[in-house]
Amino acid sequence: MISNLKTQVLSSLGAVRRASELCEFASSLKSGDLALCGELCVSGYERLDRMFWLDLDENLANFLKSGAYLGYSCEFDGYNEFRLLGSNGLEFKQRKYKLFKPNGEDKIFKFGSLDEISIREIAGIKVGVLICFELRFIELWSRLRGADVILVPAMWGQSRREHYETLCKALALQNRCYILACSDVDLKFSAVFAPDGSKEDVAKFDINLIKKFRKWIDDE
Repeated sequence: MISNLKTQVLSSLGAVRRASELCEFASSLKSGDLALCGELCVSGYERLDRMFWLDLDENLANFLKSGAYLGYSCEFDGYNEFRLLGSNGLEFKQRKYKLFKPNGEDKIFKFGSLDEISIREIAGIKVGVLICFELRFIELWSRLRGADVILVPAMWGQSRREHYETLCKALALQNRCYILACSDVDLKFSAVFAPDGSKEDVAKFDINLIKKFRKWIDDE
């Protein structure tokens, strides 16, 4: 069962060092931890051989303790792909559906499928993912109604910090769930938003808080 929600921004320079830092973070997680790192947090838009990512996934799984989970996104087979790992390896993956065309992201990556934006069950809780730009589309929020936790890995610009933080808080309030927000590379921001909109660096997962706010809204 998930008991702690965490996020982590990487500080090293270069893909190899950042991959090593990601493994170090994975090794620090305890059973019951669900943690998130940013979008393309290891290499940015740099293309690396797929074996680099497969080896990294294997190393991360070896570092993760049983019952601990870590998510991040990377370029894989031409997609911007979110990957959630546990000690047994890849739990699920999700390819970015809404690519950010103003910076040419649609020329770098292939489009994922809308159907992949769905709720998955991990360690007894319902989890959803919105990758970076996807956070701006409220119609995608509705696809994750009923999720206990929504992960939002991102690589937003520093000038849009207020947008990112405001939308994450609004999503927590609207869907009455926990939001793990982590933006890396340019905007360095990480936080956990609770169903009541409060923000913490690390949060205890409390299913009763989710139920309380959902019941309160439904009874109105």
